[in-house]
Amino acid sequence: MQLNKSSSLRLTLLSGRARLMTLTSIAETFATTAGLALAMVVFLWLLSIWLRDVSIIDMFFSAMIAALLLFTYWRAESVSPVATLIVVLVLLWALRMTVYLVWRNWGHGEDPRYTRLRSWVAPGWPFHWLSLRQVFLLQGVVLWVVTVPQQIAIRNSDAAEIGALSIVGLALWCVGFFFESVGDYQLARFKGNPANRGKVMNRGLWRYTRHPNYFGELCQWWGLFVIALEVPWAWCGVFGPLIYSWLVINVTGQATLDKKMAREKPEYASYMRSTSGLIPWFVKSGPRHDES
Repeated sequence: MQLNKSSSLRLTLLSGRARLMTLTSIAETFATTAGLALAMVVFLWLLSIWLRDVSIIDMFFSAMIAALLLFTYWRAESVSPVATLIVVLVLLWALRMTVYLVWRNWGHGEDPRYTRLRSWVAPGWPFHWLSLRQVFLLQGVVLWVVTVPQQIAIRNSDAAEIGALSIVGLALWCVGFFFESVGDYQLARFKGNPANRGKVMNRGLWRYTRHPNYFGELCQWWGLFVIALEVPWAWCGVFGPLIYSWLVINVTGQATLDKKMAREKPEYASYMRSTSGLIPWFVKSGPRHDES
């Protein structure tokens, strides 16, 4: 009996020590990646001063996320198929997103949002410090928070194998990649036709959701979160996709763009009444304004 108690105590101590080592390792990873995120956004901030274009942060946001997770993967003591799957999917997402945004924005001047920001303070360093606080450091926090579940999964994966959660997450990611890629392609073709100037895009995927690209973006990151759930403790990072979803829907994406489009295009109000805001759904009954 005494031997059994001694063995049980030893196992409990070993389990507690292993748990403490895991948490210490994760905390070390968080500190390192936070430092890397800070270094990347400060570098882009300095580059933006030279280029006189704050928009550069948007073009390379996804590339910074990929760099952060690649760094985490490289530093991991051992990597599993789950960690590798996460990194591969993030690289595919980041490559497509970076190429698309650079192609769309490079050489077209600074985004009007940041041009308006310049009017808040005097030019020169007063604006530079403002852009550091309001844009670059904020983006650094967002990219770090969004990737918390993946950081945990990569650092703590050990021998985690592909399971049911990985398959479900991968399927959700693929749906998202399709919607974001095809939605961006369809919108770029629509805008590229001079005959569509001033018209509302309501064809293809845009017939079933006003924001197929945002829907696809969120599907991809929720899919990555589901894959990360194969690894212990990754669930603790659920605030990452939750915060990102809130930002995309209420702050930087859907709500903001809807207000902007409603001001600029009279027929957008009708489009909003007939078409789902985010999740694809059938067109509501009523007159449809088709700008074909």
